[in-house]
Amino acid sequence: MVEHPAHPLVDIVIPVHSTSRPLARAVASAWLAARGAAPGQCRVTVVAHHLTGDQVREMLPPEHRAAVHVLECEDRGTTAAVPRNEALRRTTARYVSFLDSDDTLDPGAVTRWIGIAEHRGSDLVMPFQHHENDRVDITPITRPFRSARLDPVRDRLAYRSTAFGLVRVATARRLSAYFDEDVRTGEDQSFVVALCTGARRIDLAPGTPGYLLHTDADARVSRQPLPIRDEVAAALDLALKPWFAGVSAAFRTSFVLKYVRVNFFPAVERSVRSGQWGEGRAQATKSVAAELLGFAPHVADQLSRADRRVLSLLEGTAEEGELLAALEARRRFGTPAALLTEGPRWLLARQAPVRVAVASAVQIARYRRGLVKCRRP
Repeated sequence: MVEHPAHPLVDIVIPVHSTSRPLARAVASAWLAARGAAPGQCRVTVVAHHLTGDQVREMLPPEHRAAVHVLECEDRGTTAAVPRNEALRRTTARYVSFLDSDDTLDPGAVTRWIGIAEHRGSDLVMPFQHHENDRVDITPITRPFRSARLDPVRDRLAYRSTAFGLVRVATARRLSAYFDEDVRTGEDQSFVVALCTGARRIDLAPGTPGYLLHTDADARVSRQPLPIRDEVAAALDLALKPWFAGVSAAFRTSFVLKYVRVNFFPAVERSVRSGQWGEGRAQATKSVAAELLGFAPHVADQLSRADRRVLSLLEGTAEEGELLAALEARRRFGTPAALLTEGPRWLLARQAPVRVAVASAVQIARYRRGLVKCRRP
């Protein structure tokens, strides 16, 4: 391989903080993901976090060492926010594509995303995300058959919380979109929300080749048990961002609904099951719930009856068993309690359970029937 280009079209950025990470696998996949691109268009940049550049190079096979661009960054923080921000500040590329050192890119994925972005003028190309166990990530929960010119509210972009795919660097810098270095999990939320609400054009790359999430990571930060406030701090901190005052109420509502459903309730269930639930944790959880519900208008109105049941139990002094039963009931997504809202006015709202469930079912059916395939831009 030749040495890395100084001014690539795309920087494929891989943060790494431990020599136990399968970095060589991620790097090899990045080269394959750029297969078919013109010479010099793609550069693989590894950002060493709590590691030296020499340690990173030792993790790579000899044939990759000269071709990989290695950056060292400050040894502060415990999440990927610091190395990602460092890469954003220092890149000379038109686009950046983030890859976790635990994951891989499908062959030809980056080349495909370049084609979409260059042809359509995309600020953000959202990738298809899939898993080793064949589970498919159907987020964002778009309008049926929609993949171009996505709308942040109508296409429920809040449900895609990862920063993977292809990002136009000039757009990220124009929006001052950076990763939150002050939270322990969800550090990508501020970056993604800034792009989703401020980008001029967002496109989806449905189907493969895409981004493959692996299951062999020894300690993904997002899987570690945390206090409830820490679990949702990324959402609560958004209110302090200067640019967030201009975000529409509709998007704030959709974002908080996603966070309550996908982050808050599972965090509560983990906390109850931890065996450490008590009055202190119950009061802290009640306080966080109130903050989230007050973050945007009509959040509680668009939650399901089963979700509202959990909230009402948190308001009182429910026993652990009763609370767990309610948390389990809200995950029975085909039941009336999990689909219906308390008030009929909100039953068919875009962010309410019925329409979210229908849009999700359409996407799942398309994937299972093989209707989502790789298309030319």
